[in-house]
Amino acid sequence: MDTLPNNTYKPITYFVITIGVTWASLFLAAFFSYTEELQDFMALAMLPSLFAPFAVALYMMYDSKNKELFRDFKRRLFDPKNIGLKYWMTIIFLMPAVVILATFISLIFGQPIQQFSFSNQFAILKGALFVSIAILFLAPAMEELGWRGYGMDSLLKGRSLIRASLLFTFLWGLWHVPLFFIKGYYHYEILQMSPVYAVNFFVALLPVVIISNWIFYKNGRRILPIIIFHFMLNLSSVILQTEQLTKCIVTIILLLISAWLISKNQDFFNKAYL
Repeated sequence: MDTLPNNTYKPITYFVITIGVTWASLFLAAFFSYTEELQDFMALAMLPSLFAPFAVALYMMYDSKNKELFRDFKRRLFDPKNIGLKYWMTIIFLMPAVVILATFISLIFGQPIQQFSFSNQFAILKGALFVSIAILFLAPAMEELGWRGYGMDSLLKGRSLIRASLLFTFLWGLWHVPLFFIKGYYHYEILQMSPVYAVNFFVALLPVVIISNWIFYKNGRRILPIIIFHFMLNLSSVILQTEQLTKCIVTIILLLISAWLISKNQDFFNKAYL
């Protein structure tokens, strides 16, 4: 891992503001989603949550008066050079490969072969194709510019990477909670199917964070590769007609992969950072 800038991070402030803005925005959108005459304003109400991780990160860097934070952020933005082939293979192909493998396994449990068909629509927000596509493309960028631009690094002081990853998983899970209350949204729909599928969503965050941090900190904390990985994660979850049981299998496979990564990189994940 490369050296972090002089520590002026304020993780509590960052995550309190980011989660607070997000919850206010999304719970307002949830209220609109249950009121027919206000549903047209639902997407507008969600906008602050979409930009919150990045906007608050910029504010925290500005407020720190530490120019090195800005220089470090700009250095890491869109520089893809010197990233090894195995990392690019992981970034581009891991999630599609895991979804396809999980789909094959799901056939053993009686799941339909139609899962290999392309989805009729990007069903992130029911009945709102344009908003769904915007979320699909914008969310990975706006989240990771904040999470990897400031949030994840801010959690490393006095912690190992694995401990910081566990803490970030918990906070990232909290950040997502209001989505389960927005009628018609993907998270709301899976909760209506079964609470098990909602729990699976939160469990899946842990291996995603571990794999993302392995890519991120092994490659000079470059942000673009994680944006692409996050996009491939989102795309892989909606592009095929994947059943929720299959997504539970995806989670199990990702947990096995993340456990293998930790076992092969114990010093990397267990080192304490100042």
